[in-house]
Amino acid sequence: METGEALGVPLRGHTGPVWSVVISSDDKHIVSGSGDSTVQVWDAKSGDAVGAPLRGHTQPVFSVAISPDGKCIVSASGDYTIRRWDVESRQELGAPLRGHTNYIPSVAITPDGRHVVSGSMDTTIRVWDAASGEALGVPIRGHTGAISSVAISPKGKWIVSGSLDRSIRVWDFESLHKSYHFTATKICFSPNLTYALCSEFTFSCLEDSCTPASLGPSEEGWVIGPEGRLLLWIPTSLYPAMHVPGNKLVISNDASELDLSRFAHGISWEMCRERDVVSPSS
Repeated sequence: METGEALGVPLRGHTGPVWSVVISSDDKHIVSGSGDSTVQVWDAKSGDAVGAPLRGHTQPVFSVAISPDGKCIVSASGDYTIRRWDVESRQELGAPLRGHTNYIPSVAITPDGRHVVSGSMDTTIRVWDAASGEALGVPIRGHTGAISSVAISPKGKWIVSGSLDRSIRVWDFESLHKSYHFTATKICFSPNLTYALCSEFTFSCLEDSCTPASLGPSEEGWVIGPEGRLLLWIPTSLYPAMHVPGNKLVISNDASELDLSRFAHGISWEMCRERDVVSPSS
């Protein structure tokens, strides 16, 4: 940095363009993502490749990031996926993160290492749980063009995005994070019959005021009953199906949890009418 002189020889090994490089926080490693669809780790001092390239992506790797503790690498690709890699074992961590519908030119990791933020050509930003790989909340929308770059402030307060729409947008990550508090992995029904879903309508919640609505869940994916009680969470991946005319509710084929302790069924079905609620069998 002081002299501007090249240190040693160029790091060579990729067979395609190198789209992204990043340095670990301890200055020991350099990580690169290439058009040859691989991720490579390098010894920053010697310039030698550390092990074989990390393979898994099927399209060019446009962006790479390293967690603050240097243990995890995240890569984003033209195959519409984000992958996580363990630096020590050189193994992929879990399944690819899927949700974007176009190339992913940029990916970043929050300073606490808990979240991954990605920007895509589909004009959206997504936030992911770094450990589980689950998408948190709904995509962040606002740009009208492809997103080419995302960054996170050192204290994790802001997300900044740059786009082909010629704008830069700043997002309050702290307020977004609060909306992710209700993340769930299963569809869960309230055990309290007071909050059973009415047949005439579903409930949605706008900020702190909950009112009957026929448009389905809130932006966070929750169907909310009277008094703001959480009733049912619908994965964002099922949202397209909810636009089918006549659909009131979509329930996943995945595992669900139901409290059947007061479930009215068989010859006792008329109890639903007596209690002025609708049972799950209705």
